[in-house]
Amino acid sequence: MLKKTALALLVAALMLFAVGCSSEPAVTPEPEPTPGEATGLDGEAILNAKCGSCHSIDQVLAQQYDAVGWAAVIDDMITRGADLTDDEAAALAEYLSLR
Repeated sequence: MLKKTALALLVAALMLFAVGCSSEPAVTPEPEPTPGEATGLDGEAILNAKCGSCHSIDQVLAQQYDAVGWAAVIDDMITRGADLTDDEAAALAEYLSLR
């Protein structure tokens, strides 16, 4: 009886050892930050500070674009005189597309 118990424990220990050694721990890659996240800028604050002088915020928020569409609109606004840095434009496009 003692031999069977010892053998069973040995087999169980070897199986645990084999399982532990056979697989590498899963490494989850860090997700790439989106342009607005990468800048750390607040898109809502940029909207209120930079767009509100020419547009009502409700007018802006009524528009439905994805990030690429918003980037095009923002680029157009920059050519018309909007004072935005590249980082502010990226953060604003991201905020507007995700809201």
